[in-house]
Amino acid sequence: MAAVAYGAWAVSLPPFSGTATTAVVAAGVVAMVVGAARSNRAPSRPVEPPAPAAVAPWAVLAAGLAAWQLAAYLQSPRRDHPTLSSLANALLDSHPARTLAFVLWLAAAWALARR
Repeated sequence: MAAVAYGAWAVSLPPFSGTATTAVVAAGVVAMVVGAARSNRAPSRPVEPPAPAAVAPWAVLAAGLAAWQLAAYLQSPRRDHPTLSSLANALLDSHPARTLAFVLWLAAAWALARR
């Protein structure tokens, strides 16, 4: 519940301001520190690099998204060729949607730190 209240406050700050940047970075750092502190994993053996076959689908997805972003950026009008960022802006237009995205981002940081 505290994360939702903090998220609602953080997304209400003026975009790209120093206060907003500090609020986002501080929350991410706290989420990662708490996640790492609550990790109950014992020290593990060195991690082996993933097999190329496991990485290939992610590389294809990343390359496809990058190509889409570049192609949409170079074409116009923007409403006919939306970029990923303009699609995200449309999804995150409301305060509740931005708050939900912020809380999910904190949860992801916490979960990654536990790994």
